[in-house]
Parts: sequence; C-alpha cells; structure tokens
Amino acid sequence: MITCIYSSLELFFASSQSNKLLYGEPPKSPRASRKFSSPPPLSITKTSSPNRRRKLSLNIPIITGGKALEPSALLQCPGLGSPPTDCNREKNTLPASREFSLFSFNNGMVVSSCRELDNNRSALSAASAFAIATAGANDGTPTKEKYRRMSLASTGFPTDQRNGDKEFVIRRAATNRVLNVLRHWVSKHAQDFEVNTELKLRVISFLEEVMHDPELLTQERKAAANIIRTLTQEDPGDHQISLEEITRMGLEGGKSEPFESHSALEIAEQLTLLDHLVFKVIPYEEFFGQGWMKNDKNERTPYIMKTTKHFNDISNLIATEILKWDDVNLRVGVLEKWVAVADICRCLHNYNAVLEITSSLNRSSIFRLKKTWLKVSKQTKTVIDKLQKLVSSEGRFKNLRDALKNCDPPCVPYLGMYLTDLAFIEEGTPNYTEDQLVNFSKMRMISHIIREIRQFQQTAYKIDYQPKASQYLLDSSSVLDEESLYEASLRIEPKPSS
Repeated sequence: MITCIYSSLELFFASSQSNKLLYGEPPKSPRASRKFSSPPPLSITKTSSPNRRRKLSLNIPIITGGKALEPSALLQCPGLGSPPTDCNREKNTLPASREFSLFSFNNGMVVSSCRELDNNRSALSAASAFAIATAGANDGTPTKEKYRRMSLASTGFPTDQRNGDKEFVIRRAATNRVLNVLRHWVSKHAQDFEVNTELKLRVISFLEEVMHDPELLTQERKAAANIIRTLTQEDPGDHQISLEEITRMGLEGGKSEPFESHSALEIAEQLTLLDHLVFKVIPYEEFFGQGWMKNDKNERTPYIMKTTKHFNDISNLIATEILKWDDVNLRVGVLEKWVAVADICRCLHNYNAVLEITSSLNRSSIFRLKKTWLKVSKQTKTVIDKLQKLVSSEGRFKNLRDALKNCDPPCVPYLGMYLTDLAFIEEGTPNYTEDQLVNFSKMRMISHIIREIRQFQQTAYKIDYQPKASQYLLDSSSVLDEESLYEASLRIEPKPSS
C-alpha cells in the first residue's frame, strides 16, 4: 500500500515537472527539477543554478563528448536508427513521461534546463537536438510540423521516422551551406556574373529551382530570393556610357574644340568620367603574377596597359597645351587653368587625374620654363604644393593612402600605387612555406589589395557625358611625344648662352 502511494506521488511530480518545462515555466525551487529517486541536489550558488535557461543557437556547434558535431556522428548515434552504441547508454532507462523534459518552447525559442541537459545528455542525440533547435529558431512560434520533428528526436518512435528526421537535418544543413557560398560569391565577386551571362542565368535558374522545394524554411527562401534580387537588379553604372562609345563618337564628331573654349569644371568632370571608365573595366585576374611587367604584357594584361596609356596620353596632352603658346602670359593662364582642373579633381576624389596633371608639370620640358614659373601666382603655387604633397610617393604614398582611407566611393585611385604593392608582395614573399604548404598569408595580402580596388571599381560617378569636352581630352592628333615636347620647350625659352 505504502509502495503504491509512493510510486503514484513519484509519477505525479515527474509529470508535473515535464509539463512545466514544456510550456516554458521555470521550476520554483531546485527540488522541482529532480525526482524522489534521484540523489540530493547540488549546492546552489549565485553563479550557477540547476534551473537557469539558455537559448540554443545555430551559430554554436553542438558538443558531443567534448568535440564538435561531425557528419560521421550523425550515422553513429543510436537515436538515428542505428544499433545501440556507447554514445547513448541510458536511452532505455528514461521514463516515458519525460518525453519533452529536456526542451521547452517559449515564444519560438528553444529553452533547456542545464541540470537536465547535463544529467541526461545521452538521452538525446546531437543531430536530434540540432533538429529541435532548428525548428524553434527559424519561424517564431513552433508549428505542428516542428513539434512532430521534435518528438521524433525522443525515444520510443520507429526507426524509419527517426531516419527521416536525420535526412531532413542533413538537407537543411547542405542547403544553408550552398546558399552561403552563393551569397558570398555574388556579393564579393559580382564581376564574374557581369562578364559571363551564361553563368548568371544558370545560378538564377538553380536558385529558382531551390525555392520550389516544399520543405524549404522561411529563412532559406528569403536568402535565395535576396541572391536572385542581387543578380537581377540594375546597377546604376550599367547605363553609363562606355569608353568605346565615347571614342567612336569622338571619331565621328570631327575636329575637337580648343582648350580655352571649355571651363575648368567641364574638363575636370569629363576627365574624371573618362578615368573611371578606364579604371573600372580592369578584371581582377590581371592583378595576379605581375603580368604588367612581363614581355607579353599587352596580351596578359591588356586593360592595365590601356590604363597606363590613358595616363600617359593625358599627361602629354597637358604638356602640349602649355608649350604650344609662344606668349608667356598665355602659357601662365593655361598652366593655372590646369592647376584649377587638378584641384577640382581632388574634390571629386579623382586622385589619378591629380597625379596626371602634377606629373605633367614636373616634366623636364615644363619644369625648366623659369620665365613662365616666375609669373605664376602665389596662390596657384600654393595649390600645386598641396596637390604634390597629396600624391607624393614618399612613405609609400602615405598621404594618398590616408586620403583613400577617409574618402567614400566613387573614387579613382592611382593604379600605380597598387601595382607597386602587388609587385613588392610577389617578389618578397614565397608562394609556399618551408613545409611546402600554400602561403596563405601572402594570398590574404594580395586579396586585401584587390578587394580595395574592386570597391572603387563598383561605384560609378553620376556625371553627365559632355561630348565636346570629352572629345578634346581624347583627341591625340596634335599631342607631342617626349622628344618633341622638349624641343618646343627649348624653342619658347632657349637655354642661356654660356
């Protein structure tokens, strides 16, 4: 008689405890979390409580025996349909009334009792716990389907149902991994899809097929939709005119208008537009292996070579424009106007044009014009000093790097600075370590530089195309080469006779 009463009380308190944990109500005392047949509770301190709650996060690896969960563990735990092994010795000793004693749902969040989780860790396999956490952490309030999957994780259910739950967990983990890889690919390497339309269409088709999966979770469906939206959305730079179109229209437009018919602002804006059009089309593959320093550089790095040629053409144009005037006052006016163009380009974050103009002023054919420099205003000389200090190569372009770090795109950096960095890394750091392993430290340094270049390539300028000013900048019909420039300099200001 006494034994029956004792057993009834034990069953009553155990069932009551399970119901409280199921609906998220914490026990009011440490004794409520144990049965009469269990050992006395441990001492309770302020830092550790047997009934404190914690949320199961998908970002935290599930620990089994001190190690992170591996795919092989999914096939070895007895809770997933395999024969009993050492990973779950006490499965058959658990009473049926504790079916949901380890986990409870509170507003869509999986809550566990730390004391119960520690005492009965082997009662629930790691994969089943992952399934319950996945079900409770995705869509807020659990649905009947999620309760069903959670119940499959507990003991006493047929093997085929537990196997189905295991396959569901594996499918969801694989889907999340694939979506994360695609998201990183699309966001960090968008140029791959810009130059390869077939690749872009195949990825979109694959994601649309994934979204038709009836078991796809809400978060996964949103992630797939966001990737498709990123691939299909129109980039403001897509409608920007290309350099080829500008060149073609310049050839069809006939003779360009002279420099004095354009304002400094028009020249600066169109020069910035042209510089960015040349810079943004450089594919990142050309930055590998110092191809721009090889004998076959025109075949290996055609876009880098085109950028270099554009830089030299503009620099020659500026020197030619200054040296074509015999009157010293006209030469001073042209020089000061180009300095104003450079200062406007600085405000537009076109540091490449600043260096194009300042390097032209430092050429021997211009620098030697003493009579011309004597008449240049003090204010103009101050601006020149400021611009030259900004793009100086001292300290590995320290001032220019600081300016790039503090400016927001759109921006046109000086490409030569990055090419110097890449050459320094390639020649000073081996591809393999002493243990014949890939030198990932070197790869990370190269990746950091290319990532910064890509950041400036992807943001376009909102500058309207002005055909007259652009045609003047691209017209090389009257531009002199280095030797002719020096001859013109000697003609307008001969050397003093000895």
